[in-house]
Amino acid sequence: MFITKKHLSRRSFMRGTMGAAVALPFLDAMVPALKAATNSPFRFGAVYFPCGVYPDTWHPDAEGSKFDFKPVMQPLEPFRNQLVTVSKMKAPWGSSVHLGASSAFLNGIGPAGQRGETADAFGKIQSKKTIDQFIADKVAGDTPLRSIEVGTEDMGTAVGACDGFSCTFFNTLAWRDDTNPLPVGINPRVTFERMFGATDSAERRFASLKEKQSLLDSVTEETSKLKRSLGGPDRAILDEYLGNIRQVEQQLDRMESRLGTISGNAEAPVGLPDAFDDHMTVTYNLMHLAYQGDISRVFSFMSGHEATDRAYTHIGIPEQHHTISHHGNTPEKLAKYAKIATYHMVKLSEFLDKLKATKDGDGNLLDHSMIYWGSGMSNGNVHDRNSPPAVIVGGANGRMKGNRHIVAKDAPTSNLLLAMAQVGGAEISSIGASTGKIDL
Repeated sequence: MFITKKHLSRRSFMRGTMGAAVALPFLDAMVPALKAATNSPFRFGAVYFPCGVYPDTWHPDAEGSKFDFKPVMQPLEPFRNQLVTVSKMKAPWGSSVHLGASSAFLNGIGPAGQRGETADAFGKIQSKKTIDQFIADKVAGDTPLRSIEVGTEDMGTAVGACDGFSCTFFNTLAWRDDTNPLPVGINPRVTFERMFGATDSAERRFASLKEKQSLLDSVTEETSKLKRSLGGPDRAILDEYLGNIRQVEQQLDRMESRLGTISGNAEAPVGLPDAFDDHMTVTYNLMHLAYQGDISRVFSFMSGHEATDRAYTHIGIPEQHHTISHHGNTPEKLAKYAKIATYHMVKLSEFLDKLKATKDGDGNLLDHSMIYWGSGMSNGNVHDRNSPPAVIVGGANGRMKGNRHIVAKDAPTSNLLLAMAQVGGAEISSIGASTGKIDL
């Protein structure tokens, strides 16, 4: 029997003006006739939280599946069946109080230079390849972007702020290899254009923001043609995806209009939000689009850099996050410390909700993802590396069993990194100071 039904390529694009290229989400029309639903790709995301979380407000008391969620982790309870949290690990020092915490998050190493070495060795920009990049080696396939690195603030070249190391380490979670860091991009507009097309010069891109059409407007004709060839379920999926793109565009436009009200020369680049909650929301929405459109299957998100001076006035905390983390065991500061971390759990849960609500193959995006959230320390008051917060959420394409609290008994965090890398298909036998792997 001959099968003549045509199907779309998984790597189809809708092309429009100004270099726009809109990748398509997974559609039934991409599955050949009489072929069972194809396996959806594995996706990995890592989110870093600075300044730690007080252990008593995070880690469950009971090991195994019959644990109760502590207050800070409470927003993640709806995802219990696809959630693993790990306690009693030990994070590496990474040669630095704060910088070492974030720079070792995904490779268990941090800067290659040590304080006892010569000035040249101490200042060199060198570390080790991170697990997100090992996973990208296996899962990136023909995606337009091999991985995406995003953040919300930039250390720049602040004198004395980086413990004597290059501030590159503060602005980087991911390393392509031992000598090539992948600094975070903090401007959502730049990330959006990187995902959907910006082939012109920086000056032309800036000018086009003042008069540009919507990305979706530029592909309207091709979208209409495509819809006529799709079935009802596929049209609904495509409408949802295009709606999500337009929502992100509108968010970015609102942010830019706020910047336009500032007199003088604003230092923030075009597209950089002036409200942190907006920045968190639009960044997570961009990562959702990256997954939904199969633009990238791997991301890392530095929600704040270590020793951050960010205040959380939008949730009633005018003090700087770093200052609050040095709480001195005072009840008022401990409550604020927990409130900041809880806010980040709410933002993460919103992202996970979007993944869960988005159809993907024979399930949803969360079923086919592994999202790692954590920090490089626990009690920020003493920069404690014992029992840092760590939670992994997602179905991981059936490769991870949820509803578990694992007590690691002083195992290095590198053991968790190795486990996640192997779940993601990376063929590595060790990373950092690993002594084995945690059973995910």
